[in-house]
Amino acid sequence: MRVLSPATFAGILMRTDIVRKYIFYCLVFLAFTQASPVCAEESGTIHEVIEQQNYEADVRQNQVLDLKRKADELSGRLDAVAKRVRTMSGKVRKQQKVLDKIRQHEKAAREEHFELEARKKSILKELNALLETLWPVHIQNAQGRFAGVDSWDMANRRFNWLSSVYTATREKFVAARDTAEQLKRNLERQRLLEKEAELQLARINKNKDRLLRDKWTLRSNLKKVTTKKRTLESELQDILATIKQLNYQLSTQKTKKFDFYKRALPWPVDGDVVAHFNLRAKPPSRGLSLSVIDEAEVRSIFWGKVVHNDTLRGFGKVVIVYHGYNYYSLYAYLQDTFVETGQEVEKDEPIGRAGFYPKVNGPGLYFELRFHQKPINPDLWLTSLN
Repeated sequence: MRVLSPATFAGILMRTDIVRKYIFYCLVFLAFTQASPVCAEESGTIHEVIEQQNYEADVRQNQVLDLKRKADELSGRLDAVAKRVRTMSGKVRKQQKVLDKIRQHEKAAREEHFELEARKKSILKELNALLETLWPVHIQNAQGRFAGVDSWDMANRRFNWLSSVYTATREKFVAARDTAEQLKRNLERQRLLEKEAELQLARINKNKDRLLRDKWTLRSNLKKVTTKKRTLESELQDILATIKQLNYQLSTQKTKKFDFYKRALPWPVDGDVVAHFNLRAKPPSRGLSLSVIDEAEVRSIFWGKVVHNDTLRGFGKVVIVYHGYNYYSLYAYLQDTFVETGQEVEKDEPIGRAGFYPKVNGPGLYFELRFHQKPINPDLWLTSLN
């Protein structure tokens, strides 16, 4: 091995490129001579990491296969529910056509009733006029049978005239009797048609209830296999749109119209308002937020039909009541409910108990009114007393 003199070594140090190469060779030499155990240790660690990654990859692959199997099963169930929805929709449409024909028969029966009443009135008027004519003649004949009769010709003319008047009177009596019988049969027909229409409407609404439940099942299952994010408002809009498509006709709509009770509707629960209707707020307040006592009883504000009784993301347990003519009321954050989907409820009927409402940090109720799926101000509809 060559030994460098101090002068030569100093000259090498003055040249930085040679220094760099010298240091590099020294490091390489140390790596191969002294660091080999460290490299072996790192190699073992890398092998363990690779094995761990392979294991996790196998786990994920099995999870994917399991999810695919569940998705296939769910897809089959969805197809079955969708088929049931299509079948039920067709059945409801056919039943609706039958109901429409019954309604047409009802309309024709009412029109016939008005015509018969007018005919009866006219007959009675004519009959009254004939009786007014006959009565003096009858009195005269009773007092003096042939008074004022000078000849057989006059007697014959009087006899013929009286005969025609009596005949006309008898015909009017018969016409009045027949018209009264027709009116009686018409009223009975209207009664039967109304009963048939009510039964048909009940059948239709029963099938619509099943259809609503099937559509809700389909919608809930679809939510499980989709990653699409929806806002609370759009989710509620979807529910109300589905209900609107069913076009429920309630028996109470004949006598109880929601419009007639503006500013006279009862409050759904006794409590204090902590937030009023305000669409300009951030976030918008589409209803009333009320603070109530623990387990306060919540009541329906109007006659209607329960079209939703389930949890709703962001609202907890929710009951939605359809009141006819595109009016809805919504009761959210309920602890429990006393009603079922498809059930018709009375005004002031208890539908559940208030539960924990995050906005009031305690027992409370969130209440909304909707018209054509859009929120309306409950302050304009509820009575001023609470």
